[in-house]
Amino acid sequence: MKIKKGGPGRWIGLAEARAICFDKTPLIDKEEVHIIDCSGRVAFCDMTAIVNSPSVTASLKDGYAVHSSDVAAASRQNPIRLVLSGTSAAGDSGTGPLATGCSARILTGAPLPQVADAVVSQEFVNVQDGFALFTADADPGRNVLVEGADVRIGEIILRRGEIPTPGRIGLLAAAGVSTLPVYRMPRILLIATGDEIVEPGTPLKKGGLYASNLVTLASYSVSRGLHADMRIVSDSPEYLKQAITGANGPYDALCIIGGAWDGDRDFTMSTLDELGWEPYFRRVRMGPGKAVSFGRLGGKPAFSLPGGPPSNHIAFLQLVLPSLLHMGGHMPPYLPLVRATLTEEVSGQEDWTQFIHAKLSSEEGELKVTPLRSKSRLRDMADCDSLIEIPEGKTRIERASIIDVQRIV
Repeated sequence: MKIKKGGPGRWIGLAEARAICFDKTPLIDKEEVHIIDCSGRVAFCDMTAIVNSPSVTASLKDGYAVHSSDVAAASRQNPIRLVLSGTSAAGDSGTGPLATGCSARILTGAPLPQVADAVVSQEFVNVQDGFALFTADADPGRNVLVEGADVRIGEIILRRGEIPTPGRIGLLAAAGVSTLPVYRMPRILLIATGDEIVEPGTPLKKGGLYASNLVTLASYSVSRGLHADMRIVSDSPEYLKQAITGANGPYDALCIIGGAWDGDRDFTMSTLDELGWEPYFRRVRMGPGKAVSFGRLGGKPAFSLPGGPPSNHIAFLQLVLPSLLHMGGHMPPYLPLVRATLTEEVSGQEDWTQFIHAKLSSEEGELKVTPLRSKSRLRDMADCDSLIEIPEGKTRIERASIIDVQRIV
């Protein structure tokens, strides 16, 4: 392809490509989900408590509710006897005021009788003939959980843009929240091109290949909460056009794998151009994955990736997946970084960003990262859990350097 000095035909750096992708992939709409389904989703708005939790001042232990002043002098040597008056269990609506000189049997989670201010654990109380004999004191508030101690009405429990953890989801439930508005995760159609590509589960002819690239990228999508569908089309402009046209309805984004160069059977770019897509860039100074293109088709983001396994793998992880997560409200949407010590020297090219598949390990509490250098591209992709990035302008990183590593699993 002839490279232009400006516009979408020029080669651009990875940082510029990322900026373009995020600028052109705006947040999509929201949906309401049950709180049990909101793990990993991004809150669309602030969520506030609509009830107090607990809803009453309650006991933290099985024991006896008292006025703390009535048992202030209680001890084993000086037991205090109080009248036993009633019982309170969890779920009760509450009892009337507790009279001075009286105590009430109370179970864990039960509402504290009015004006009582402490609970004495049952191991310090002996009951006999309608009286309770206390052998320990209790300061005001002992073994008592005050109404609203965990959550108060109107308190913000989850802020817009946050991703709730399981613990936070439990707090939302305690606050009376049953459903949550979240950013909808985008639906993407992944199309693989090639006469030799076969869907897994069907017979494989001589010279054929199962669509492992397609399955890999779909798996990354699903593991991040995205909705991904897969299609395989032969090397035919007409079939590719039909598949692309069919993506306009139910999908929020399109990603085509293969046919990204200018060979005799590379029809992706010409087909997209014929369909009227608006390209933003067509090549990125990164390796593997330089033949990645991005634009808009029918008002929706559309990516084209090279067909080689390392190339589409890296291009997808660096540009496509972060863009899709960005559409679903994730900020920042990049792969998480960890600090690790490099076990071997790595080298790249000065005029682009180089990525290397790698494996993390821990030795004596120190996190280390080792480049994967087998002769099998698919084996390295299967074994790797991280990526080493050699930024543009740098040709090597020395052994024992402490670097930021992208964690992909």
